[in-house]
Amino acid sequence: GGKSQQQEKSTRVKARVKAHAMRELMETKDRILIMGHKLSDSDAFGSAIGIYRIATALNKKAHVVINEVTTSVQPMMARFLDNPDYPEDLFLTGAQAAELVDSNTMLVVVDVNRPSITDAPELLKLVKTIVVMDHQSSEVISNAVLSYVEPYASSACEMVAEVLQYIADGIKIKSAEADAMYAGIVIDTNNFTNQTGVRTFEAAAFLRRNGADVTRVRKLFRENAAEYKAKADAVGQAEIYRNDYAISICRSDGIQSPTIVG
Repeated sequence: GGKSQQQEKSTRVKARVKAHAMRELMETKDRILIMGHKLSDSDAFGSAIGIYRIATALNKKAHVVINEVTTSVQPMMARFLDNPDYPEDLFLTGAQAAELVDSNTMLVVVDVNRPSITDAPELLKLVKTIVVMDHQSSEVISNAVLSYVEPYASSACEMVAEVLQYIADGIKIKSAEADAMYAGIVIDTNNFTNQTGVRTFEAAAFLRRNGADVTRVRKLFRENAAEYKAKADAVGQAEIYRNDYAISICRSDGIQSPTIVG
């Protein structure tokens, strides 16, 4: 998340205004592309799925652009693949998405505001109508038609969950989608400990009401024995330097994503 600590506002006026603006934009387009950042994490994935649900509720064709699937997203993504409730072309690579772009295409960028680290930067040049939703602001995607950046929101999923409540009446969220968004909030807040405000719990409660299963989400993030051992080994061998720094080596052999373990 962002580094600037900002006071959370408890009113949702901004969320409602942005939701209406976003709906108006979506209604003028036929196809919606949704993109997160490179090496997508659960917050980027969950918020993209939330936007997909909004688009389909407005009867628009929507695709999530994802090039490389990381291990943290794999178990969640597996629930959408080969699922009769979702189209075959729900997930596209950047190149496939670029072929679909025409004047009736809209691009929604979630959980990232820096053009260079979006999953498919070339789409930013191709698509004229761009909407950005992020919870931190450093660099900015300059040609966005609508930009919704909330530095005090815990996660992009929290923002999307709020927009979902205002954009149209009674959008039905499926449990897999609610799980993905709930997971994004859990990861970005480190289990509701970092940067968690009143609205974070309200968003979580909304997702919970819509079928997010806390136990199922926790199971998605369970690590296997090899990862657990590598982590324990690294902690066990840590040396303390100048009473302030712990230095250790984390083995990577036989581990699918050593960076996450690190």
